[in-house]
Amino acid sequence: MYQDGLLGDVGQGDAALVITPHGHAFMVDTGGTRQGTYDIGARVDVPYLLHYGVRKLDFIMLTHAHDDHAKGVSGILGKIPVGAVMIGHEGQGAYLKTFGGLNPAVKTEPMVVLKEGTEMNLDGVRIQVLYAPEENKTGGSTGNEFSNLIRVSYGKHSFLFTGDLSSEHESILCSRGTHLESTVLKVGHHGSNTSSSQGFLRAVKPKWSVISVGYGNSFGHPEKEILQRLESCTDSKVLRTDENGAVVFYSDGEKLRVDAQIVYDK
Repeated sequence: MYQDGLLGDVGQGDAALVITPHGHAFMVDTGGTRQGTYDIGARVDVPYLLHYGVRKLDFIMLTHAHDDHAKGVSGILGKIPVGAVMIGHEGQGAYLKTFGGLNPAVKTEPMVVLKEGTEMNLDGVRIQVLYAPEENKTGGSTGNEFSNLIRVSYGKHSFLFTGDLSSEHESILCSRGTHLESTVLKVGHHGSNTSSSQGFLRAVKPKWSVISVGYGNSFGHPEKEILQRLESCTDSKVLRTDENGAVVFYSDGEKLRVDAQIVYDK
């Protein structure tokens, strides 16, 4: 059984756990806080991993170096063995700036720069790096433009992890004709209108769209415009971690089951 769990309690951030049929495990992003000293990695990620029987991670893939996606790494390292940390083209310096001062183990942990076109197979689970921009070609300066696009598939079902990929870069992928169609979409940038362009959503055609977002966040995410766009451009069921908590998908390669609860009912 393969499961992909989006960790709702990481708040205004992204973190996902994938467990393969024979018990291998890896994460896509780890969550983290931009301000304060609360350790998402040690206090949220690690207990969640142990709850599912994960005692080591084959690797951690990071979409980009922002705190809310990468800072949880420091709390995981030293508590759970990690084979490698896979990073984007911002370079090791950007990642060490994000979490290197929090845990000395970060500075000695193997780091691998993700390259576009890379494919891996773990127990029949296919991991593809569909996009890994090496430089900013659109004039942006937020760091989101470096977001790696990662597709994880098993049997008939696939999951697309977008990080904070901006609409400009979504357009690049669509113009290339990149195969984006996926069963589950991790909605870009927490439901911000900087992501999830109409063309991109129509190319992905998700049956489920998951928004990883903090309850009552100051950014106003997810934005109404994006919720309306998801409704008009896709036939997907929208799940939000601020309303549904952790969202867990189970698949045997044929069937797909989702486990999500209503923790906040408007």
